[in-house]
This record gives sequence, C-alpha cells and structure tokens, in this order.
Amino acid sequence: MTQANPQLRLQWLLGDVLSATPGLRALALASTDGLPLVAVDEHCPAEELATFVAGINGLAAGLTALLDLGTLKRTVVTLENGTLILMAVDRTACLAAYTAEDCDLSIAAFQMARLVEQAGHVLTAHVRADAAGVAGAVGAAGGLGAAGALGVQALAQAQEATR
Repeated sequence: MTQANPQLRLQWLLGDVLSATPGLRALALASTDGLPLVAVDEHCPAEELATFVAGINGLAAGLTALLDLGTLKRTVVTLENGTLILMAVDRTACLAAYTAEDCDLSIAAFQMARLVEQAGHVLTAHVRADAAGVAGAVGAAGGLGAAGALGVQALAQAQEATR
C-alpha cells in the first residue's frame, strides 16, 4: 500500500469502505470511458459494470450539461433489490456502489464521498494506464466517455426536433 502501487492502495481503500458499511454489496471504480479500474466483490462483473457505469454517468453528465445545471455530483438508480449509487471522482473516473435494499443510503453516500476525497490523489493516469494497457485512457468526449457523448448528441437532437 505504498505510492509505488496505487492500484493496490485503491483496492484496500474500497475494501475498507465495503467492510465498514452495512448493506454495501460492491464498490467499483471505473473510468468514464468504460474501463474497470478497481472492483471489490468477488461476484462483481467488473468489465460489464464499468461499461454500464460509464454509460449512466455519461448520460447524467450530458443531461446536466445540456440543462446547464452545474456539475454532476452523484446519480442514484433505485432497483427492485437495491440501489446503484454513482459518484464522480473527477472528469475521468466514477465510483459505483451497489447496495442491498436495507442499506442506509445516507451512510453509503457519506462513505463514498469520504472515499472520493481520500482516493482523489491516488487515482492517477498510471492507474488508468494499467487498467487500459495504454497511457491516457481518458474519453475523447471531455471525460464523458463514448456513451456520454452519444447521450449528449441524442438529447441535443431531441431538443432540436421539438423546436
């Protein structure tokens, strides 16, 4: 858990939050272009989750930008058997948490915000490069990712069609 291995440090930070938060089932850190960076939970399909997280986060960020609502802070998706909480780390990464139905969402959101604050300096281009196998895995859409860029385009077309 030294500066020499930021991915291991992130794994440890996520695992610590997961074990300390009742009802939290999984935590994952994904790049906004859909690359899994770190996931904690043996049942977490990291690659698929990262793709969905990037898409949902990108669409929400695109809508926020289109409506000029400021910066996207978090996105909450309520499911039949739990909740998915997405929280932006920076323009290039998003933290995702999957909770059980009985999880106290205020505690989960607090723990996530604290983790984002702690992990911001650990999340470097080096970690993203390790995950991607190449340097600079930042989405070409200004951090929105491909799904976000498509979402912004679709929303702009819909808005134009209603004029």
